[in-house]
Amino acid sequence: MFIVVWLKEIRAEICTWKSMLWLVIASLLFSLTSYLLLTDKELSLLDQTELLWLLSKIIIGTAFLIVTIDASSIITSEFEKQTAESLFLSPLRLKDFILGKLMASLTLWLSILVVATPYILATSSGTHLAPAFLGYVALLGTLGTIPLIMLIFGISFIFRSVKSTLSTSLVILLFFSIPALFSSTLKNNAVAQTYARIDPVDNIFASLDNVLVDYQLSLAQNWQFVWPLLIFCAVSCLFMFMAARRFQRRGLVGSDW
Repeated sequence: MFIVVWLKEIRAEICTWKSMLWLVIASLLFSLTSYLLLTDKELSLLDQTELLWLLSKIIIGTAFLIVTIDASSIITSEFEKQTAESLFLSPLRLKDFILGKLMASLTLWLSILVVATPYILATSSGTHLAPAFLGYVALLGTLGTIPLIMLIFGISFIFRSVKSTLSTSLVILLFFSIPALFSSTLKNNAVAQTYARIDPVDNIFASLDNVLVDYQLSLAQNWQFVWPLLIFCAVSCLFMFMAARRFQRRGLVGSDW
């Protein structure tokens, strides 16, 4: 049944002019960034690996913002349009409903990755980093996107309002992004270092820096940045599960999870 929900969401949400507009905006942003990185006199003085790192941050940051906006409405819109009751009165189970919605949001992330791939290959031409660049953007982006979506889904079951869910999700995304704005001096602070170690966005950017700038290409050399993402995924899954259980106990859906 989750495949039915997934295909329905792709037709209703992904394959629409709004989603296509997001992809066009992302493409224009990647084009502008790549053009500036390759032609600007001051930026051209940077090492090419640092340029790749800057582009990877733009790709991941843009994807997180677009996915956050999409995931904030993909469940709550069912409540606001009053279509949730008819869905849950059908044989559809809640876990299939959630999994189908999750797959739809991940499809949007994969679409952004496909759009970004030509820019990744073009900017990394002349280096041996193209496979690692593409591979780690895909891996780290997916490990960051999945728990972010589950976290937003949990919030959606609590608020059931697009406005409240979106505003809360954007604040959380901003909270996660703060360590990336710290200077190296500020990161010497013990509190900032602890925050950065557990922050998923900072770990993603640190791993990309480790791969693209320091040439630490193996997964073992980046494990210190990967395991916080796995923990974030587990915590987000638990939060979503608890929010969904609370939603069930209120009698709006059946007890069959």
